[in-house]
Amino acid sequence: MIPLEAAARTVYWFFVYGALGWCAEVIFAAVKEHRLVNRGFLCGPICPIYGFGMVALLYAVQGLVRWGLPASVPVVFVAGGLLTTLIELIGGWGLFRLFHIRWWDYSNLPGNLGGYICPQFALLWGLGSVVMVKGLHPLLARLGDRIPLNVLLVLDAVLLAVFLADTAASAAAAAGLNRKLKEIDELRARLRRTSDRLTEVLGTGAMTADTLLDEQKLQLALARMEHRDDAEALRTELTAHAAALRARLREVDVDRFGKRRLLRAFPRMRSLRYSESLAATRESLRTLRRLAREARDAARHGRS
Repeated sequence: MIPLEAAARTVYWFFVYGALGWCAEVIFAAVKEHRLVNRGFLCGPICPIYGFGMVALLYAVQGLVRWGLPASVPVVFVAGGLLTTLIELIGGWGLFRLFHIRWWDYSNLPGNLGGYICPQFALLWGLGSVVMVKGLHPLLARLGDRIPLNVLLVLDAVLLAVFLADTAASAAAAAGLNRKLKEIDELRARLRRTSDRLTEVLGTGAMTADTLLDEQKLQLALARMEHRDDAEALRTELTAHAAALRARLREVDVDRFGKRRLLRAFPRMRSLRYSESLAATRESLRTLRRLAREARDAARHGRS
Protein backbone atom coordinates (compact mmCIF):
# COMPACT_ATOMS: atom_id res chain seq x y z
CA MET A 1 0.00 0.00 0.00
CA ILE A 2 1.43 3.38 -1.03
CA PRO A 3 1.98 5.94 1.78
CA LEU A 4 -0.81 8.24 0.52
CA GLU A 5 -3.36 5.44 0.52
CA ALA A 6 -2.19 4.22 3.94
CA ALA A 7 -2.62 7.73 5.36
CA ALA A 8 -6.05 8.12 3.74
CA ARG A 9 -7.28 4.81 5.12
CA THR A 10 -5.88 5.66 8.56
CA VAL A 11 -7.90 8.88 8.61
CA TYR A 12 -10.95 6.98 7.38
CA TRP A 13 -10.73 4.41 10.18
CA PHE A 14 -10.20 7.19 12.72
CA PHE A 15 -13.57 8.68 11.77
CA VAL A 16 -15.32 5.31 11.55
CA TYR A 17 -14.25 4.21 15.02
CA GLY A 18 -14.63 7.67 16.49
CA ALA A 19 -18.27 7.60 15.33
CA LEU A 20 -18.81 4.05 16.61
CA GLY A 21 -17.31 5.06 19.96
CA TRP A 22 -19.70 8.00 20.13
CA CYS A 23 -22.62 5.62 19.46
CA ALA A 24 -21.43 3.33 22.26
CA GLU A 25 -21.19 6.28 24.69
CA VAL A 26 -24.67 7.53 23.77
CA ILE A 27 -26.21 4.06 24.17
CA PHE A 28 -24.44 3.57 27.52
CA ALA A 29 -25.71 6.95 28.76
CA ALA A 30 -29.24 6.26 27.47
CA VAL A 31 -29.41 2.95 29.35
CA LYS A 32 -27.98 4.50 32.52
CA GLU A 33 -29.78 7.87 32.53
CA HIS A 34 -32.90 6.98 30.48
CA ARG A 35 -32.37 9.86 28.06
CA LEU A 36 -30.40 10.65 24.92
CA VAL A 37 -27.32 12.79 25.50
CA ASN A 38 -24.45 13.74 23.19
CA ARG A 39 -21.64 12.28 25.30
CA GLY A 40 -18.79 13.63 23.20
CA PHE A 41 -16.56 16.66 23.78
CA LEU A 42 -17.35 17.71 20.20
CA CYS A 43 -20.70 18.75 18.78
CA GLY A 44 -20.57 16.17 16.02
CA PRO A 45 -21.16 12.42 16.43
CA ILE A 46 -17.58 11.47 17.14
CA CYS A 47 -15.40 10.69 20.16
CA PRO A 48 -11.81 11.22 18.97
CA ILE A 49 -10.33 9.16 21.80
CA TYR A 50 -12.01 6.03 20.35
CA GLY A 51 -10.73 6.84 16.87
CA PHE A 52 -7.18 7.37 18.09
CA GLY A 53 -7.37 4.27 20.26
CA MET A 54 -8.59 1.93 17.53
CA VAL A 55 -6.17 3.23 14.89
CA ALA A 56 -3.27 2.90 17.34
CA LEU A 57 -4.43 -0.61 18.25
CA LEU A 58 -4.63 -1.73 14.60
CA TYR A 59 -1.08 -0.51 13.96
CA ALA A 60 0.12 -2.09 17.22
CA VAL A 61 -1.34 -5.48 16.30
CA GLN A 62 0.28 -5.28 12.86
CA GLY A 63 3.60 -4.45 14.53
CA LEU A 64 3.30 -7.37 16.95
CA VAL A 65 2.60 -9.74 14.07
CA ARG A 66 5.71 -8.49 12.24
CA TRP A 67 7.72 -9.17 15.41
CA GLY A 68 6.51 -12.74 15.43
CA LEU A 69 3.72 -12.51 18.02
CA PRO A 70 0.37 -13.99 16.96
CA ALA A 71 -2.69 -11.71 16.92
CA SER A 72 -4.36 -14.05 19.39
CA VAL A 73 -7.18 -13.11 21.73
CA PRO A 74 -4.90 -12.80 24.82
CA VAL A 75 -2.39 -10.64 22.92
CA VAL A 76 -5.08 -8.33 21.56
CA PHE A 77 -6.75 -8.15 24.99
CA VAL A 78 -3.54 -7.09 26.76
CA ALA A 79 -2.35 -4.76 24.00
CA GLY A 80 -5.77 -3.16 23.63
CA GLY A 81 -6.30 -2.72 27.36
CA LEU A 82 -2.89 -1.14 27.90
CA LEU A 83 -2.88 1.05 24.80
CA THR A 84 -6.39 2.48 25.13
CA THR A 85 -5.91 3.07 28.85
CA LEU A 86 -2.70 4.98 28.09
CA ILE A 87 -4.55 7.10 25.51
CA GLU A 88 -7.36 7.74 28.02
CA LEU A 89 -4.78 8.86 30.60
CA ILE A 90 -3.04 11.21 28.17
CA GLY A 91 -6.35 12.58 26.86
CA GLY A 92 -7.81 13.18 30.32
CA TRP A 93 -4.63 14.78 31.63
CA GLY A 94 -4.25 16.95 28.51
CA LEU A 95 -7.83 18.24 28.68
CA PHE A 96 -7.41 18.95 32.38
CA ARG A 97 -4.23 20.94 31.81
CA LEU A 98 -5.86 22.92 29.00
CA PHE A 99 -9.19 23.77 30.63
CA HIS A 100 -8.64 23.04 34.37
CA ILE A 101 -11.71 20.81 34.20
CA ARG A 102 -11.87 17.06 34.83
CA TRP A 103 -14.20 15.83 32.07
CA TRP A 104 -14.53 12.30 33.48
CA ASP A 105 -13.62 11.07 36.90
CA TYR A 106 -13.00 7.53 38.18
CA SER A 107 -12.03 8.68 41.68
CA ASN A 108 -14.87 6.65 43.19
CA LEU A 109 -13.53 3.40 41.70
CA PRO A 110 -10.82 1.35 43.44
CA GLY A 111 -7.36 1.29 41.93
CA ASN A 112 -7.85 4.48 39.91
CA LEU A 113 -4.89 6.64 38.92
CA GLY A 114 -5.66 10.29 39.55
CA GLY A 115 -9.28 9.68 38.56
CA TYR A 116 -8.22 9.51 34.89
CA ILE A 117 -8.03 5.72 34.51
CA CYS A 118 -8.97 2.65 36.52
CA PRO A 119 -8.47 -1.14 36.20
CA GLN A 120 -12.22 -1.78 35.73
CA PHE A 121 -12.37 0.25 32.54
CA ALA A 122 -8.96 -1.05 31.40
CA LEU A 123 -10.53 -4.53 31.41
CA LEU A 124 -13.50 -3.22 29.44
CA TRP A 125 -11.16 -1.61 26.89
CA GLY A 126 -9.34 -4.94 26.57
CA LEU A 127 -12.58 -6.83 25.96
CA GLY A 128 -13.75 -4.18 23.52
CA SER A 129 -10.44 -4.40 21.66
CA VAL A 130 -10.88 -8.14 21.17
CA VAL A 131 -14.44 -7.66 19.86
CA MET A 132 -13.34 -4.91 17.47
CA VAL A 133 -10.10 -6.44 16.16
CA LYS A 134 -11.21 -10.06 15.94
CA GLY A 135 -14.88 -9.52 15.12
CA LEU A 136 -16.02 -6.17 13.77
CA HIS A 137 -12.97 -4.78 11.97
CA PRO A 138 -12.57 -7.67 9.48
CA LEU A 139 -16.20 -7.15 8.45
CA LEU A 140 -15.86 -3.38 8.13
CA ALA A 141 -12.54 -3.72 6.29
CA ARG A 142 -14.22 -5.70 3.50
CA LEU A 143 -16.36 -2.66 2.80
CA GLY A 144 -13.84 0.06 3.60
CA ASP A 145 -11.06 -1.42 1.47
CA ARG A 146 -13.35 -1.25 -1.58
CA ILE A 147 -13.58 2.54 -1.47
CA PRO A 148 -11.47 4.00 -4.31
CA LEU A 149 -8.56 6.18 -3.25
CA ASN A 150 -9.85 9.32 -5.01
CA VAL A 151 -13.22 8.98 -3.26
CA LEU A 152 -11.48 8.33 0.06
CA LEU A 153 -9.33 11.46 -0.28
CA VAL A 154 -12.36 13.67 -0.90
CA LEU A 155 -14.27 12.05 1.97
CA ASP A 156 -11.31 12.46 4.34
CA ALA A 157 -10.84 16.10 3.33
CA VAL A 158 -14.48 16.96 4.02
CA LEU A 159 -14.54 15.09 7.33
CA LEU A 160 -11.25 16.64 8.45
CA ALA A 161 -12.47 20.16 7.65
CA VAL A 162 -15.67 19.62 9.65
CA PHE A 163 -13.73 17.92 12.46
CA LEU A 164 -11.20 20.76 12.79
CA ALA A 165 -13.96 23.39 12.79
CA ASP A 166 -15.87 21.40 15.41
CA THR A 167 -12.73 21.01 17.53
CA ALA A 168 -12.08 24.75 17.44
CA ALA A 169 -15.70 25.58 18.33
CA SER A 170 -15.83 23.00 21.15
CA ALA A 171 -12.51 24.17 22.60
CA ALA A 172 -13.84 27.73 22.56
CA ALA A 173 -17.02 26.53 24.32
CA ALA A 174 -14.96 24.74 26.99
CA ALA A 175 -12.83 27.83 27.57
CA GLY A 176 -16.02 29.91 27.65
CA LEU A 177 -17.54 27.59 30.23
CA ASN A 178 -14.49 28.07 32.44
CA ARG A 179 -14.78 31.86 32.12
CA LYS A 180 -18.51 31.71 32.86
CA LEU A 181 -17.89 29.58 35.97
CA LYS A 182 -15.42 32.22 37.15
CA GLU A 183 -18.03 34.98 36.68
CA ILE A 184 -20.71 32.90 38.45
CA ASP A 185 -18.30 32.12 41.29
CA GLU A 186 -17.57 35.83 41.79
CA LEU A 187 -21.26 36.77 41.66
CA ARG A 188 -22.18 34.04 44.15
CA ALA A 189 -19.52 35.36 46.53
CA ARG A 190 -20.86 38.93 46.22
CA LEU A 191 -24.42 37.72 46.72
CA ARG A 192 -23.41 35.76 49.79
CA ARG A 193 -21.64 38.77 51.33
CA THR A 194 -24.54 41.14 50.60
CA SER A 195 -27.13 38.66 51.83
CA ASP A 196 -25.17 38.10 55.05
CA ARG A 197 -24.91 41.84 55.67
CA LEU A 198 -28.62 42.27 55.00
CA THR A 199 -29.39 39.47 57.42
CA GLU A 200 -27.30 41.17 60.11
CA VAL A 201 -29.04 44.52 59.61
CA LEU A 202 -32.57 43.13 59.56
CA GLY A 203 -32.12 40.22 61.93
CA THR A 204 -33.84 37.85 59.49
CA GLY A 205 -32.91 34.47 58.09
CA ALA A 206 -30.73 34.12 54.99
CA MET A 207 -32.48 34.03 51.61
CA THR A 208 -32.72 30.69 49.84
CA ALA A 209 -31.35 30.02 46.37
CA ASP A 210 -34.93 29.71 45.10
CA THR A 211 -35.72 33.22 46.30
CA LEU A 212 -32.59 34.73 44.74
CA LEU A 213 -33.24 33.07 41.38
CA ASP A 214 -36.98 33.82 41.28
CA GLU A 215 -37.29 37.53 40.50
CA GLN A 216 -40.87 37.74 41.80
CA LYS A 217 -40.05 36.02 45.09
CA LEU A 218 -36.99 38.24 45.53
CA GLN A 219 -38.94 41.45 44.93
CA LEU A 220 -41.64 40.27 47.34
CA ALA A 221 -39.06 39.51 50.03
CA LEU A 222 -37.33 42.87 49.51
CA ALA A 223 -40.64 44.73 49.51
CA ARG A 224 -41.03 43.85 53.18
CA MET A 225 -37.90 45.88 53.86
CA GLU A 226 -38.97 49.06 52.04
CA HIS A 227 -39.34 51.11 55.21
CA ARG A 228 -35.90 50.21 56.50
CA ASP A 229 -33.64 53.06 55.36
CA ASP A 230 -30.58 51.32 56.76
CA ALA A 231 -31.10 48.45 54.31
CA GLU A 232 -31.87 50.42 51.14
CA ALA A 233 -28.33 50.29 49.69
CA LEU A 234 -28.06 46.59 50.48
CA ARG A 235 -31.44 45.92 48.83
CA THR A 236 -30.29 47.66 45.66
CA GLU A 237 -26.96 45.82 45.69
CA LEU A 238 -28.63 42.44 46.26
CA THR A 239 -31.12 43.04 43.45
CA ALA A 240 -28.31 43.92 41.02
CA HIS A 241 -26.17 40.91 41.95
CA ALA A 242 -29.13 38.50 41.70
CA ALA A 243 -30.10 39.89 38.28
CA ALA A 244 -26.50 39.52 37.07
CA LEU A 245 -26.36 35.93 38.31
CA ARG A 246 -29.61 35.03 36.55
CA ALA A 247 -28.28 36.62 33.35
CA ARG A 248 -25.04 34.58 33.48
CA LEU A 249 -26.97 31.37 34.11
CA ARG A 250 -29.31 32.06 31.19
CA GLU A 251 -26.30 32.68 28.95
CA VAL A 252 -25.11 29.17 29.80
CA ASP A 253 -28.57 27.68 29.33
CA VAL A 254 -29.24 29.18 25.88
CA ASP A 255 -25.86 28.02 24.55
CA ARG A 256 -27.33 24.64 23.56
CA PHE A 257 -24.42 23.53 21.38
CA GLY A 258 -21.68 24.85 23.64
CA LYS A 259 -21.65 25.27 27.42
CA ARG A 260 -25.05 23.66 28.07
CA ARG A 261 -24.15 20.66 25.89
CA LEU A 262 -20.85 20.14 27.73
CA LEU A 263 -22.59 20.20 31.11
CA ARG A 264 -25.05 17.57 29.88
CA ALA A 265 -22.40 15.47 28.15
CA PHE A 266 -20.17 15.19 31.23
CA PRO A 267 -22.31 14.77 34.36
CA ARG A 268 -19.19 13.83 36.38
CA MET A 269 -17.28 16.92 35.24
CA ARG A 270 -15.17 18.50 37.99
CA SER A 271 -13.61 21.95 38.00
CA LEU A 272 -10.26 22.46 39.69
CA ARG A 273 -10.95 26.10 40.55
CA TYR A 274 -14.73 26.36 40.71
CA SER A 275 -15.93 22.99 41.97
CA GLU A 276 -18.59 24.41 44.30
CA SER A 277 -19.84 26.90 41.72
CA LEU A 278 -20.05 24.17 39.07
CA ALA A 279 -22.34 22.11 41.30
CA ALA A 280 -24.35 25.24 42.17
CA THR A 281 -24.61 26.14 38.48
CA ARG A 282 -26.11 22.75 37.63
CA GLU A 283 -28.64 23.08 40.46
CA SER A 284 -29.44 26.70 39.61
CA LEU A 285 -30.05 25.84 35.96
CA ARG A 286 -32.51 23.15 37.01
CA THR A 287 -34.24 25.70 39.25
CA LEU A 288 -34.46 28.29 36.46
CA ARG A 289 -35.91 25.73 34.05
CA ARG A 290 -38.47 24.69 36.66
CA LEU A 291 -39.45 28.32 37.27
CA ALA A 292 -39.77 28.89 33.52
CA ARG A 293 -42.04 25.84 33.19
CA GLU A 294 -44.18 27.02 36.07
CA ALA A 295 -44.49 30.47 34.50
CA ARG A 296 -45.53 28.97 31.14
CA ASP A 297 -48.08 26.71 32.85
CA ALA A 298 -49.50 29.65 34.79
CA ALA A 299 -49.76 31.70 31.59
CA ARG A 300 -51.59 28.88 29.79
CA HIS A 301 -54.01 28.43 32.69
CA GLY A 302 -54.59 32.18 32.76
CA ARG A 303 -55.51 32.23 29.06
CA SER A 304 -57.84 29.26 29.47
